[in-house]
Amino acid sequence: MAESNVYVGVTGSSGSDIETSRDSYLKITSAMAISKMVQWACFTKTPFMRAVGLEAFGQDAMLDIQHFGQAAPSGRMIRMDSGVYAFTGQVFNDTGTSSHVGRLGSFQGQLVEGGTSYFYSWHRLAHTQYIPDVDIQDNGKGAIDIKAQKMEGMKKKYVGDINYCLLGNASAPDNGVMGPSSVNHDLTNLISVTQTATIGGISKSTNTFWNNGYKAIAAIGGGDSMDRPLTMRRSMLDAKNDQMQHMESTDDYLFLVTQGAWQYYDRLMYADTIQGRNGGGAMGTVAKYDAAGIHHKAFDGSPMVWDPAVTVPVGATAATESMYGIHIPSFAICLRSEEAFKVSAEWEPPRLHDLQKTYVAQILTRYTPAVTSMRPHFVCYNMPACPD
Repeated sequence: MAESNVYVGVTGSSGSDIETSRDSYLKITSAMAISKMVQWACFTKTPFMRAVGLEAFGQDAMLDIQHFGQAAPSGRMIRMDSGVYAFTGQVFNDTGTSSHVGRLGSFQGQLVEGGTSYFYSWHRLAHTQYIPDVDIQDNGKGAIDIKAQKMEGMKKKYVGDINYCLLGNASAPDNGVMGPSSVNHDLTNLISVTQTATIGGISKSTNTFWNNGYKAIAAIGGGDSMDRPLTMRRSMLDAKNDQMQHMESTDDYLFLVTQGAWQYYDRLMYADTIQGRNGGGAMGTVAKYDAAGIHHKAFDGSPMVWDPAVTVPVGATAATESMYGIHIPSFAICLRSEEAFKVSAEWEPPRLHDLQKTYVAQILTRYTPAVTSMRPHFVCYNMPACPD
């Protein structure tokens, strides 16, 4: 009897049949779990994500995987969302009015309606690893655990890739029009020099309240025999002070720099140490970052970190140095709670009807970087390339 509508060990020829008729489809989508090991690696292996992890999960969680496994995000920098494909809301693109009322005076208040709405959609970062079954068969009881080696290699690649995606590095994986680099939600677009992109559904070019701060630093200066780049520091502080004037700003920043900017700032810190500044010669640091073992410096009381994946913001000159001023209360990496650091519970063996016999494992994360207020953020850019 012809198997017209009954799928017994066969797949459809095209379209949705290929998916819906697979006998292991439900197994693939349900036999997965949130991996604390992968999540721990993501928040401990790269400098930027270590800083995010400390802000989100706390000091104890960053020092011990057992504590990390029990910790829930505090709401700082990591936001767990669920149940919707994207998150949306209303913002106010107009300011209210004010009036001074004297004796016997009167006034009529003005209602300010909700303005342009924001809309952030999820990205999906997927890593898949295959092992031909002949490799497993031929290895027998060999000395090398092929499955373990492949799984660890996939995890290592995943940890690097998610850091690249968030920071907008050119090495980030990209899947065309739906890839991370084409939706303007990575750091280089969120905090940019050119204010023309549409971020979260809001146009920067037509809404000034959705502009971040930006300041070009064409010279770093120098002083004394120790080469103290004071011009750079003063310009960085000026850029921060400009954004601190906004009502929604607070003095709660994470500074993220390119390697050259980090080395420039190191010159200043080194010279200050030798000359007895910064508390009698002590290098400026932030206590909780010290306690968590995160390599950093302090700028105006806030932590500064360097990550090798940091690149210049959109609109800056290539081969120059930059510093991002990330306002922690209004920046978040949103993770979809039911699909964040989702790892195949085990290697799925080949199915009988597969022509290519392979074992398969996967890691999946749905995420998006987002800001709830754009104005507090800023970037210093176009610093001369560091010759060190």
